[in-house]
Amino acid sequence: MQGVVFLGNRQAAVKEFPVPEPAPDEVLVRVMATGICGSDLSVYRMAEGHPDQIRGHEPSGVIEAVGALVGQRRPGDRVSVHHHQGCGACRMCARGETVACAHDQCIGVAVPGSFAQYLCVKERNCVVLPEVVSYIDGAFMACVGGTAWGAYQRLGARGHESVAVFGLGPVGLSCVLVGKALGLRVIGVDVTDERLDLATRCGADVVVPAAEGGVPARIHQAVGARDGRDGVDYAIETSGSTAARECLIPSLRRGGKAAIVGVGSVERVVNPSDIHGRAVTILGSVVFPLGWMWDLARFCEVSGLSFEPAVTHRLPLEEAVEGLRLADEAKDCGKVVFLPHG
Repeated sequence: MQGVVFLGNRQAAVKEFPVPEPAPDEVLVRVMATGICGSDLSVYRMAEGHPDQIRGHEPSGVIEAVGALVGQRRPGDRVSVHHHQGCGACRMCARGETVACAHDQCIGVAVPGSFAQYLCVKERNCVVLPEVVSYIDGAFMACVGGTAWGAYQRLGARGHESVAVFGLGPVGLSCVLVGKALGLRVIGVDVTDERLDLATRCGADVVVPAAEGGVPARIHQAVGARDGRDGVDYAIETSGSTAARECLIPSLRRGGKAAIVGVGSVERVVNPSDIHGRAVTILGSVVFPLGWMWDLARFCEVSGLSFEPAVTHRLPLEEAVEGLRLADEAKDCGKVVFLPHG
């Protein structure tokens, strides 16, 4: 089978690997779609290469074979796969927070990843896809779309409210799509015109060009014209930039909530007095519990939510080197998805 490895310094290669055999508690998944995540790109840019490690952690596909101890899943099941494979026995795993498991075996990091035609994963990490949900949507659910869903769940967002999404890369675009499906008024903020256009395509009600400055005032104007509030009910920061985080509290209404999702900035830009004075809540949101992924699958089924408007490039696995280059340069590029079996 084909698999993609990172060689260091933005170099990658498509290599041949044997098709893996599932352990007793694993299933073999025929990977039908897998997306490039920002965390994949962080490793792709590193100087150190890993020529034998298949990367990728956003898989969906169909089960081809099952191990001897597998009890629920069967060959032919359409599944998305949560990429954090916890030990299954600790307190955090019992809560579904496999990302916090001390013995997490993350797909594409600790074990072979999803930039491949086949993948072995734990049965318990497989979430069944409803027939109306595409494999591409399943790939989004596995990480980037699930991360957006997790942020809204932690915020407790409701349909009649408003949200500002800072950073309109794949995670931010997913936040736009989920927000609209939940019924929120969505304001997208970014520095590039191409990403603002993508957000509009994904359904954003208003887009704010951050490069022009005055972002909080523009957000206040966008929501004030509608309901007289002094800011948005919610803000989600996905870019990791200092400039975006500086805008969070000024953009919120009094008593609003913000979720920090993006990784990058280490500067301390939040003043505790501002949190107190405006009675706002700021929380961190890292990925999502496994149970919420089942909820997202059901929500996609009943609401019609699809993440496919965020996709700009669908490529076969043999074009992975070009796909990684496109995602890394991020020019006229939203989400890049590989289709290992066409």
